[in-house]
Amino acid sequence: MLQLKELVLKAQQGDGEALMMILNQFTPAIKKHAKNLGYEDAEADLKAWACRSIMNYKIRSRVN
Repeated sequence: MLQLKELVLKAQQGDGEALMMILNQFTPAIKKHAKNLGYEDAEADLKAWACRSIMNYKIRSRVN
């Protein structure tokens, strides 16, 4: 399985399957927070926010 960093890079290059794999990894947390928010479209809003965040995330090189 690909690491999260690799999935993010693929998603940012337009790979929809990579984006879905990331969302699937975070679905339990998204559902938990949506329940805490307590409104009907909370889960959809959180998934949309997650997609925007993934696409805008800047991956930095690790310096040792």
